[in-house]
Amino acid sequence: VDIRRPEEWVETGVIEGAELITAFTADGGLHPEFQPKFFALVQDPSTPIMLYCRTGNRTGMLGDALLNQVGLTNISHLTDGIVGWSAAGFETQTYTE
Repeated sequence: VDIRRPEEWVETGVIEGAELITAFTADGGLHPEFQPKFFALVQDPSTPIMLYCRTGNRTGMLGDALLNQVGLTNISHLTDGIVGWSAAGFETQTYTE
């Protein structure tokens, strides 16, 4: 799940097959559409979910909250985000609205 904002998707591209669900607004608040879209993907607390953002900061924080406050049990994230993914030579796809 790519939790970045649409302008970030345009800037760097996205990982093929990722669900695109913006988690945070530009001012850092929880995006109003995040919960309904995200929880539509989660069938039960053990559903495996991989999160990524630009550098891993947002997904680290969000992943901890989903594990410790929501009770999901199978959350992971790309430690270095899309920046690390690209630096490692993995491909991204151009995002088009």
